[in-house]
Amino acid sequence: MLRPNEMSDSVEPLGAPFVYFLRGQMGKLSEFVSKGVRLIVVDPNAPAVEAPAGEAPVPARSPQPRDIPVEEIDSPPPPPARSDVAMETEDFGAVYDEAGLSIPDHGYGVDKVAEMLQGKRLSALGREVRATAVLAALEAAQVDVKDVIADAVKRDKALDAFEAAKERELHDLRAKNESRIRELRQEMETLLTKINAEIERLKAAGEGAEKAFAQLQIRKRREEERLHEVVANFVEAPENPITTGSLSGSTPPKPSA
Repeated sequence: MLRPNEMSDSVEPLGAPFVYFLRGQMGKLSEFVSKGVRLIVVDPNAPAVEAPAGEAPVPARSPQPRDIPVEEIDSPPPPPARSDVAMETEDFGAVYDEAGLSIPDHGYGVDKVAEMLQGKRLSALGREVRATAVLAALEAAQVDVKDVIADAVKRDKALDAFEAAKERELHDLRAKNESRIRELRQEMETLLTKINAEIERLKAAGEGAEKAFAQLQIRKRREEERLHEVVANFVEAPENPITTGSLSGSTPPKPSA
């Protein structure tokens, strides 16, 4: 049962032994234990001790606080290292195994307590009643609840380390991919420049060949005309065998200036 630190010690518990966390409630378990936890177990069935007239009876056995040192359950988180567990994993058991976590020797870890809280007999009850019943069971098994809290804190820190490792892995992958993209773009630009230069070279070569062929046709026509004139001295047209036109399908180009 959780109580704020301003609660008076005179409040009487109901039912089985109650646990008061005297340092206040926190939203997150890690923040809660980082403040330190003091555990007080009170047995409501203990006989009362007679008190002076006008005063309420007090338990024969006063509650004895058991301090849970912060260093026992709030060790520094492990540094974010590389993790071989896939980022897409849905089973964090592999994360816990990689972090070297194991169930306490007495068998009561946070998973076991979670099963107890969600059992058929307790799941329909209120949170305080469920917590009281589980605390009573832990006390009967001689298990200190701080072991359960410590197990939960260690798993939380393993998850934090796993997340940090995967975040660094993501940053490394992003940096690697961006570097490779820049390289590919540079290669693409270099290749494109080379291709464009090759295209221009081929176009220039084709144009040069066309001009050379056009000059060839001009010189050929002039030579044929010279031959035709020589032969014309001996053979009347149209019997002159010397042709002076272009080949079939080709159009004589205009002489270049």
